[in-house]
Amino acid sequence: MKNLLSFFIVTALLTTILHGSEPAKFNTQWIPAKPEVSTYRSKGNQGEGLYQVSISRRDSLIEVYVNMISPGFTKTVSGTMTFDMRPLQSTAKIIVNNQVMMDTKCLYESNRLAIKTVMLPYNQTKSDSLTFVEPVIDFSQVPLLARTLELEKGIEYRFTSLNPQTNVLIPLTMKVLGEVKMREVDCYKVEINDFEDKSIYWVEKGSRRRVMRVEQPESHRTTELLQ
Repeated sequence: MKNLLSFFIVTALLTTILHGSEPAKFNTQWIPAKPEVSTYRSKGNQGEGLYQVSISRRDSLIEVYVNMISPGFTKTVSGTMTFDMRPLQSTAKIIVNNQVMMDTKCLYESNRLAIKTVMLPYNQTKSDSLTFVEPVIDFSQVPLLARTLELEKGIEYRFTSLNPQTNVLIPLTMKVLGEVKMREVDCYKVEINDFEDKSIYWVEKGSRRRVMRVEQPESHRTTELLQ
């Protein structure tokens, strides 16, 4: 009996590990043709702000737009990708205290990524060309990443991702911590680690797959969906 129990435990562990190491299969069928716009209230040490994500499909592409506004800080991100989440291009603009602006543009072709960043008012330009083998997760895809993957307690994913602050490729990991309720909505609690450190997502279990809440422990910021 003891040996049989040990067998089932080992089998369960191996199943979880192997399942998490398989190539990720993305589900983007839920993304509507008419833009889905989600608005969030964000609170942190630097004050309150608004965070908005727009997702839609057009022809053979998915389009994402992200806007973040808080005291002294504005960030706008856009990206296009295929239905299987392969990024095609992205942009990001950051304005800090109405003085410093960082403008980043990324272009993906086959297994190569061209990235260019312009820093104003210093007129500094940094351009890089990166090659990769495994598919890359672009920074514009992070807000919808957990909504496109199979979620169940204990499952883990590992990707190659872009750090636009340094123009290098780094690991991005995602793990489902468990199942919880958020404002009477059944959710998966998902931890994502990327270039912006750790974020905890509460992702709705239903067909709408809404992100109900995001916590960023390092920056002490909490972002909740407005209804």
